[in-house]
Amino acid sequence: MTRVDLLELDEIPEEYHYLFTEDYLGDRHIFRAWAHNPEVLEATLEYLNTLYDQLTPRTKELVILTVAWARGARYEWHQHVDIARDKGVTTEEMRAIGGGDFSGFDDAEFVLLQYAQAVAEGNVTDQIHRALTIQYSDAEIVAVGLLVDFYVGLCNYVASVNLPFEGGEFVGWTPADETVDELFA
Repeated sequence: MTRVDLLELDEIPEEYHYLFTEDYLGDRHIFRAWAHNPEVLEATLEYLNTLYDQLTPRTKELVILTVAWARGARYEWHQHVDIARDKGVTTEEMRAIGGGDFSGFDDAEFVLLQYAQAVAEGNVTDQIHRALTIQYSDAEIVAVGLLVDFYVGLCNYVASVNLPFEGGEFVGWTPADETVDELFA
């Protein structure tokens, strides 16, 4: 059971209802918990959207999945599996991240995932940072580092309030290939 009530739309001040439309946030538990402080929710989303705009959608999802895996954050992993699929991350790539094997990614994504893991675990080395500077601009490195930092904090927050999953069982660190699953259904 969650430690913070998940607010219903009629419990949230009307000026913030726009945040909960299907085109914006929809009905995610994390946002319903944050709605206890709608000003912070709104400002946080503005900050996140600014970070997201600095990266490609695929890059953003690779980073988020890596943080979720590195932190053992089941809620964030579960949330982002379907989002990542929609942004071009394959099931095989998610399985690789979930298994800590970045070797199948190209050089730019390989070092990005190493960096995201290192930031999430608090152990960035000069070697990893130098490798990142070959592939990414300083502006991108700032955005990636802050995105990782945000999701580390979010993972900690989600755990602190014991947020339940939406829609079913945990998809696992090595998500199922929906096509294969459909063949054997």
